[in-house]
Amino acid sequence: MSKAFDPAQTLRWLSRRLASPQWSQGGLALEGALGERPARARRFDDGPTLALRLETGEDDARRVCLSLAATEEALDDAAYLAGGRLWLLRRYPPCLTETELELLLKQQLALAQLLERKPEGQAAARPLPGSYA
Repeated sequence: MSKAFDPAQTLRWLSRRLASPQWSQGGLALEGALGERPARARRFDDGPTLALRLETGEDDARRVCLSLAATEEALDDAAYLAGGRLWLLRRYPPCLTETELELLLKQQLALAQLLERKPEGQAAARPLPGSYA
């Protein structure tokens, strides 16, 4: 049987999977790389969060946010911009088992890959109405 984790244990579990994990002074935040993907995690009383950097730019923020809004399974996911980079943020439940944590992490990684893909045949940006471009 898989053991249950609280938010602090979840971050410790995650730190063992990150390359070059770096903790904040209070042990509330963690940074590192999950494989090749930069990651940030933070502990809150109502559950930990994990942000994965997307290999897309600011121009894709609208598409990514609309994709998240249209995906029922992404209720605990959000996108945010920091330093010109787009991040996929997920809020995890405050208490979950190791198996649940592993599955949710794999799901978030798969979602990050999906959001990085540009739709095929994406129309070119249209000029603003009234412009001569």
